[in-house]
Amino acid sequence: MEETLKLNKHECTVIRSNLMEVVSCAERLELALEDADVYEEMGTVRTIVDSCYKVLSAVINAEEMAKLDEYKPSVFCLSDLVLDMVNVCRSKLRKTDITINTEVEDLVYVEADADRLTSCLMNLIVNAINNVDRDSGEINIKISKLSGSASIVVSDNGYGADPEEIEECLSDEESNTGLAVVGKFCREADTNIVVDEAVDGGMLFSFRLPLAKPGEVTFKSRKSFITHESFSPVRVYLAKVKDYEE
Repeated sequence: MEETLKLNKHECTVIRSNLMEVVSCAERLELALEDADVYEEMGTVRTIVDSCYKVLSAVINAEEMAKLDEYKPSVFCLSDLVLDMVNVCRSKLRKTDITINTEVEDLVYVEADADRLTSCLMNLIVNAINNVDRDSGEINIKISKLSGSASIVVSDNGYGADPEEIEECLSDEESNTGLAVVGKFCREADTNIVVDEAVDGGMLFSFRLPLAKPGEVTFKSRKSFITHESFSPVRVYLAKVKDYEE
């Protein structure tokens, strides 16, 4: 059996920092070519940037698998985190007809690891984006309070997939795929993930997180969770989504 390449934290950091430098240089080169009215090689430069982002995404997943070994829950507003994340995703999808619909109950405070949850949700969102039609795709995210827990549901109207294959990916501890990160997050958060067919024929993923106790909620802590920096985890994950010209 072929062995899976394993990277330690230092190796991930070295690879990520060098790829970021390549991307920065390529983006500066793209601007220089545009200023010089040299458009022949613009496509090549964009290919370099896209390829680097794809590798960066894989490296971030490798880092996530390691970071999940040190799962650190805290109290935060799940409603704000999800809405911040979706706003960045919608910006990325503005050149497509893919829509992200949200049904997010306000002031849902949970006790979980916010950074690890961000990577989990981004992998589910990117997985959905890559499996729906560009002209009519819909992704639905629902956040609601249940008895003692918050329900998180991500569904789409895409092409669907083999449930057994998805379950296998979710339970895989030896790879750095997006679904492997999702599965490990749910195990570390001590929650079960449910995989089902969505109403529109696509896929549905759902899991729960514990609600914060009333005395632990601090409304002053509401803030923007998602940075808009070029190499923020959300933007790096979104780089796996190919840009389409209008």
